[in-house]
Amino acid sequence: MNPHQLYGIEVSDFQHHKEASSMTTLKNTKGLERVVKMFYDMGIENIIKLQYTGSSLKLSTKSFPDLFQLTETACEILNVKIIPELYVQRSEQFTATTLGVERPVIVLSSECLDKLSKPELLFMIGREVAQIKCQHILYQEIGFIFPELMDALSAITLGLSGVLSSGLKYALFQWAQMAEYTADRGGLLVCQDLFVTKQLFTKLAGLPEKYWASFEVEELENQARAFEGFTEKTFDKFVRFLYGNNLWAIARAQEIIHWVEAGDYNRVMVKRSQIQTP
Repeated sequence: MNPHQLYGIEVSDFQHHKEASSMTTLKNTKGLERVVKMFYDMGIENIIKLQYTGSSLKLSTKSFPDLFQLTETACEILNVKIIPELYVQRSEQFTATTLGVERPVIVLSSECLDKLSKPELLFMIGREVAQIKCQHILYQEIGFIFPELMDALSAITLGLSGVLSSGLKYALFQWAQMAEYTADRGGLLVCQDLFVTKQLFTKLAGLPEKYWASFEVEELENQARAFEGFTEKTFDKFVRFLYGNNLWAIARAQEIIHWVEAGDYNRVMVKRSQIQTP
């Protein structure tokens, strides 16, 4: 595992077009500015960070030098100047969460550290660094605590928060789903190994550990190619809004495979492998 250094990479190099569109919709949704203001006025970010850091173990460079090296590699490749702090939280799922707009921290699940290879961890950490670069963290944190925010806002709006929140909640959900695609692209640019990425998606999709060594990753690829995806009809969007799941492993695998096969991944790699001169 020796990923190439990339130079001057920008969000536009890997942002999914549907995420860019849904971000525009979210920013134009009625009530967002008020919710953001309340989020900061109430100090909610500190509360969220306390919840995570108060129940998670902070990792040190002395005890976990390999993890910090992976994080530094991800930051160097994606041109992110601030190296986030690392925490581990007890969980039986493969999850990673980034908190903190100004001073980000990445919280990795214990399952990630126990079961994933270094290249897979590099992908997972790369995804989170991509979220930092793309400035996803504020909207993710609002999504974490949205119902509580709207309950607090209800007292101010005299019960109108339900009307305001329905459109905003939907816009937040739509953006969050599309942001997963962008984060995956960032993860691939960091780990630079499509096989490892597909292998990880088999685990996210639920492949039991006893089959990890024998399972043919091409089976995931075949399923991803056959996956019909979601149309943009209103009813389908409504069903996704009610029953969506950000893990979405097969749909995400499909998107990353399409990005590579379209040649866009290679174009970014070639473009950013050389130091850009004015």
